[in-house]
Amino acid sequence: MIHPLVSIIVPIYKVEPYLRRCLDSIVNQTYANLEIILVDDGSPDGCPQICDEYAAKDKRIVVIHKQNGGLSDARNVGLDICKGEFISFVDSDDWVDEKYIEELFKITIKENTDIAIAENIRTTQNTPKQDSKSVIKTYSNKEAIFHLFSQNHLAFIVSWGKIYKQNLFSTLRFPIGKFHEDEFTTYLLFNKSKKISYTSKILYFYFQRTDSIMGNQHPHDLLEAEEKQFDFILKNNMIDLLSTQAKLICWQILYINSISSNENLKIKLYYYEKYLKKQSNPFIHYFLLKIFCKHPYLYTILRKISPFHIRK
Repeated sequence: MIHPLVSIIVPIYKVEPYLRRCLDSIVNQTYANLEIILVDDGSPDGCPQICDEYAAKDKRIVVIHKQNGGLSDARNVGLDICKGEFISFVDSDDWVDEKYIEELFKITIKENTDIAIAENIRTTQNTPKQDSKSVIKTYSNKEAIFHLFSQNHLAFIVSWGKIYKQNLFSTLRFPIGKFHEDEFTTYLLFNKSKKISYTSKILYFYFQRTDSIMGNQHPHDLLEAEEKQFDFILKNNMIDLLSTQAKLICWQILYINSISSNENLKIKLYYYEKYLKKQSNPFIHYFLLKIFCKHPYLYTILRKISPFHIRK
């Protein structure tokens, strides 16, 4: 079997305690034909030196030192110079199974697919034991988009934990200056693909730090991304997804309301007017709106028990 070059892009910023673990997991991949692009995004700690240290030992590593521009900008810089026929992203505080690239590449060949997705697990220092059994599912682009929007499946939402054919990025980049950048991008990559495959085998280990940019920080960026998703759904006549996506937007607005002052209430009400009519039962959501706008702390409580939780 021919083993084409795979480019792994690693954006790096203030991850000195975790970076060696990440890089060790990449350089020790069983799939050897790699281009490993380390983008030092102006990290003020010891990360730049660690990158140079690893590059001196492994000729497959390319290091870029740049001014801080954010995660999207760092990924885009890597995309602009990468030479691989396939691309993967690994966040610099995470790590991957030694067969991460090998397994995903085999799936792309076997299933003739444009994107292969690995399951991930949130974990800490230790790699958990795995069930040897795994399931591979292959989707059309429309089926994958439906799964992405309707199931809130993290492995589908995020950009990391996947291998992509390089040509998918020929006209697409991550949005600079935005948080929740994956929500702006992944569905567009799916739409450009013919087929997307997923393996339930855990190949990516996702380390959630207490100081990372996570959860519901920057909710307005997430709201903007969900609006763009909604417009995409409308444009592509995905009728079955309209109510689900409108509901996500409404819940996101409720969350913003729970952490914001009342001066933005008119903006929130505008969004509700726009999206409530897309709901299967708008009266119920209008009733909730009235309650939560007056008593936002109730929404905070309900959010903890609601299945319509806010996405990463």
